[in-house]
Order: sequence, then structure tokens, then C-alpha cells
Amino acid sequence: MPAGDNPKYNNCFTLGEKCWHNGRLIKVPVFIDHYDDTIQNLYGSKNGDKRKYYELSYEEARTEYYRFWSSENWEKSSKVLRISLWLDNAMFGNLYIFVIDFDEFDVESHFFKEAHRLADKITRSQGGGYHMFYGVDKKRAEPFFDSINLLASENAASFVCKTGAITRDGANKVDLFCDTGHFIYEWEPWDNTIGLTDKTQELYQLIKENFELSRPMSSGKGKRTSGKGGKSYAMLEELPEGELLQQMSAEQREVFVDLIKTKSPHWKKNRWLSVGIDIFHVFGADLGGKVFLYWSKPGETFRPHDCADEWDYICEIAPDSELWDSHWADIMRGNQTGLDRAEEEPSQSAEPQVPLPLEDDTSAALEETAAEPTFRDLPIAWENVTTEENGKQRTGHWIVWNGNRSKREEFFKLAFLDQYNKVKKRVKFLGQAADDVLRLTGGQRTKLMYEILAWKYGLEEVSEQDSFDLIRLCQREEDNKTADDLLSRLYWPNGLAKLVTFGVGMKLDGAAQHTWCYSVDYQEDRAVFTGSSMTWERWQVKLIEVLDRCRACRDSYSEMWK
Repeated sequence: MPAGDNPKYNNCFTLGEKCWHNGRLIKVPVFIDHYDDTIQNLYGSKNGDKRKYYELSYEEARTEYYRFWSSENWEKSSKVLRISLWLDNAMFGNLYIFVIDFDEFDVESHFFKEAHRLADKITRSQGGGYHMFYGVDKKRAEPFFDSINLLASENAASFVCKTGAITRDGANKVDLFCDTGHFIYEWEPWDNTIGLTDKTQELYQLIKENFELSRPMSSGKGKRTSGKGGKSYAMLEELPEGELLQQMSAEQREVFVDLIKTKSPHWKKNRWLSVGIDIFHVFGADLGGKVFLYWSKPGETFRPHDCADEWDYICEIAPDSELWDSHWADIMRGNQTGLDRAEEEPSQSAEPQVPLPLEDDTSAALEETAAEPTFRDLPIAWENVTTEENGKQRTGHWIVWNGNRSKREEFFKLAFLDQYNKVKKRVKFLGQAADDVLRLTGGQRTKLMYEILAWKYGLEEVSEQDSFDLIRLCQREEDNKTADDLLSRLYWPNGLAKLVTFGVGMKLDGAAQHTWCYSVDYQEDRAVFTGSSMTWERWQVKLIEVLDRCRACRDSYSEMWK
């Protein structure tokens, strides 16, 4: 079956980026707020007035991308904005887009080779994975896919949504998506000229030969409900505590006890989401949904459809994150110390003894505690002191931690005593490079120097938790240029390790002789800067927007004084 006459991709594009959320780096759909040219997160729901940002045409997405690219906020951003896809009703012509997302793979395996050969379009992820795209005739595919347990449950809005599927030979672990509310973050530039062809039969045969897929939860165990947009999704299956524990390993039971005892279901939504992601990593999508429901239900603001909707979103984003709770991670790795595991594990035959949730509402205290920055479990804060010298005001920014009040560099020397500035080297650009590097912005010059040193000398090992703590500290600050500068450096790949190894204060001053607009591609052993001509077609996007705003303001004032 062809894709149709003059086929093209429908409105299935969105913008996407990587961002820090509750201490995690996740990939999310975003939109550009035209009021101040800032990137705002969507997080994955078509409900409300933001639906249009999930349903952009490629041309609209490209215009939005270049609109932000040409704004002054581009340089301040992390520059990981990409034209991406939202797979709900995503089509090429009359064929639905089917995606195989490879994160763990063997390029010599039969399945990988055949999937690669069969794909109409292939893109790479920043981490080295693959997105392989195919077209399917949904009506013809349904009985085929149902026969190999590839379809989502009857209650779910998704057509195909399988995560963590492992080939029979164990060589590949993939996610499979088609017509589902799932975000595909594209690291490579999207080539919109490459279309899809009908691979329904071939995909069915390939998946049938290489996977043993379990049947999803049947409609008999879930209730059908509808969201604001009229879409149906499966309510989570509610099980009593005893039945839940019977489905768990010893380690999972131990985590379950800790969940009920220490995590309040009264927390606000962002903390609720954070705990839910950790539940996903410990219990998986199926059992985890039941555990999430059991834990959430006593919450003061609990609503069944909100819980189900939240878990659906967690299942989308959690595969791109990691288990954050270090205590749970230790339990799952069997690294618990100071306890007799044999004594603590409940007997299979005995009635499970699980502590009841705390009766007192401790949510306010927990929220306040979570909001205060710490570094290595000690309070940390900025102290900003303004003084006047010769009639001019100057503000000094100090970091207060562990009984010390220090400037930025002194703080790093205290915190990383034996590691700080271990490599006492600097970069000196020679010849033509000395002139060319001044074409770059100051921030990009600095980043390039650290990249060069890291490639040549390697990096000290630092704690990921230390990086998260310092990012939180800087994110809370306003009108603090020192914190802003530190935050931008911490956001670099291995940012904290670079600052510790080579020192925090490295930069290259100097006025540029020419203005150069460019893009940069950081590769393993080089950084490639490519100049971009600022044509009228690019400038006009921003100019027209500014003129429209001025016109709107002028009209509003006219109306006011009539």
C-alpha cells in the first residue's frame, strides 16, 4: 500500500530539549514563549491550551526553532533544542509512523541488521542509540500485531507502546511505539524529505521471529475512563497489600516497606512525579503502576484519573532517567549494610507486616526541607553583600557552607581538597586560531578551552550528587551573575569534573573583530564550528514579531484613551 498521493508528514512535530527536573536530566517536549523568548516545558499532555505545540507542521516547528535560534536567549540556553516528534496520531500520508528505539544493541545481531535494512529513515541519538522509522497500515496491522501481543491494552489510548522489549537472543533491548502519546527527541537535524513506505507485513514478521511479548493487562482488570480531550486510557489495577507483596522479590518488598514508611503521598505534584519515577525503576511498568496507585491513594488530593494519567506519563519519561533514591538503589544492588537481610525479609507464609502511612500530615515540613539546598547533607546558601566604593555600589557573592564563607574558587578548594585544579594547564591559541577564536562568544570560548583540556588530560572523578546539589543551589538565585556563570558551566557535559580538574575561573577575554553567527558540533576529538549567514529570511521572523507586538500595544493604548 503506498503512502498516498504526494504524501507528507502530518502535524506531528514539536520542539524538544533536555532539562533538569527534580535532579534528573530528562527529555521533554517544549514550546517557545514569544513574550520573552524563553523555552517552556510541556512535559507530555495534550490537555489544555498547549495542545497546539504537540501538533506543529514541520514548517511551523522549523520557524519556531529559528525564531529562538536568532533570539538573544539562545546563547544563555543549553542549546539542546531540537525539532522532535510527538507520536500520537503521527502519520506520513495515510501510513502511521512506527518507531523502534534502540538503546542497547548488537550491530552484528540478526534483528539489528534486519531492522536497519528495513527502515525507511534512521536517526542517531546523542548517546549513540538509534531511532528507526517505518510506515504501517494501522487497520491491516491490528490483527497481525494483536496475534503477537504487540498492541497496548484494550483500555489504553495507545496503539503500540512496548518498552524494554528484549530480543530472544538477548542482544537487543528496544522500545516499540506507534500512535501513542510518546515523545521522540531527535538529536540529529530532521530530514523532512525522507518519507516512509508500508512495512506492515515485514515488521510483523520481524518482530514475531525475534520477540516473545507478553499479553498486556486485559480490559477485565481495568476500568475505562476519559480525559478532558475525550481520549480513553486504562485505570490502574488496584490490589490489596498482600497480593502486591506476593508479586515482589525480597528486594522489592524491602523498597515497598520504605516507600510506605518514609514517602508521603500528600506531597505536591513535582515530588509525587519524582517518587513515581523511582517506583518505575524498582518495580517496572506493570507492577509499578499498582504500587504507585497503592501508595498514592491515601493522599489528600488523590483522584483516580490523575493517578492513571500521571503513571502513563511516568512510563514515557522514566526510561530516559535513572533511579534517584540512593537507599533504594543500595537495596536493589544488595548493598545494604548493618542489617540482617534474612531477619528482615517477611516470610512467604506469614501475613505481611508493613508499617502504616504516617497519620500526621508532614507534607509541609517535607516540602520545606526538600526546598532548602544542601551539599553533602550540609546546608549551603549564597550570601550576597553590597558595598559602596567611591560612590559606586559593588555586590560580592559568597558561598556559605560547612562553617565557611568563601568566594567561588575558595569554596571549590575546600570542597574538593585533593582534586581541585589538579591539572594546572591553560589553552593558548596560536596563529590564525588566535584570531578565529575571538569570533566566538565569551561563553563558547570558555567551553572550548575546557573541552580541549579534558580531551588531552582527562578528568577527575566527581560525584553526580555533588553536581545536582550545586545546580540546585545556583538555580534558586536571582540577580547573581556568579551563580549564573557557574550554572552555565555545570550544565556542560561533565561540567563539574571540568571545573574541579582545571579550576573554575578559566576564561578568554577579548573583543571580537567581526560578528560571526555559527552552530557548533562537539565531537569526540574536535569541535566543528560552522558559520551561518544571517539572511533577511532569518531576520524577518523576529522583526515581524516585534512589529506585531508594537502594533498590539499601540492599539491597546488607543482603545484605552477613546
